[in-house]
Amino acid sequence: MQAVRLALVLGVLLVGCSGSQSREAPAEQVLREAVQDADTTVRTPDAAPATSTAQVSCGRPVMDGDGVGDVRIGMPLDTVKARCTVLRDTVERRAEGQLERILVVPFEDATAVLEVNEGRVWRIEVTHSGIRTANWLGVGTPLSTLLALKGGVQGLTGEGKLFLVSQSLCGLSFELSAPRAPSGDWDAARLRTLPKSTVVKRVLVIGCRS
Repeated sequence: MQAVRLALVLGVLLVGCSGSQSREAPAEQVLREAVQDADTTVRTPDAAPATSTAQVSCGRPVMDGDGVGDVRIGMPLDTVKARCTVLRDTVERRAEGQLERILVVPFEDATAVLEVNEGRVWRIEVTHSGIRTANWLGVGTPLSTLLALKGGVQGLTGEGKLFLVSQSLCGLSFELSAPRAPSGDWDAARLRTLPKSTVVKRVLVIGCRS
């Protein structure tokens, strides 16, 4: 009699579970099974869906000489934090071995590094190809494209790195992927002697000053 009663209880439980699964949306079931397969430990922050880019983005991934998206050179840090989700806020040893405070913030699917000085955005470093100028210049752009800019171009060196600047792109400095560059005058003619495979490696937004 006890065995019969146990069998009936198990049967009710199985029917209940089956009914619950049938009411579960296919997408929800796939997500639940994927989470269970990946890790049986419940971790709320990891398990929660990622916040949409519209909510965390600091604006469109478009840069000019005065900023990227909604972030502008000289903007107070409090304003940045009010408008953007800060993915990282730390101090790093950067140019010339100096300790600098930096913030990593998102621009839709890309990110950029904000360098902070005296509580304001001093410079923006772009190494993500998803952030471009209005005429589609950015990381990965061939040197030949930059050499064709109107207004002329000029090369500048620092710590063995070669940067290209142009009057038509005030406030932007394009680091080239060329090998360690010697100092000296890098006019357009000398820039053309670089390998044809040379592209933009990094872009610095420093602000367009008259």
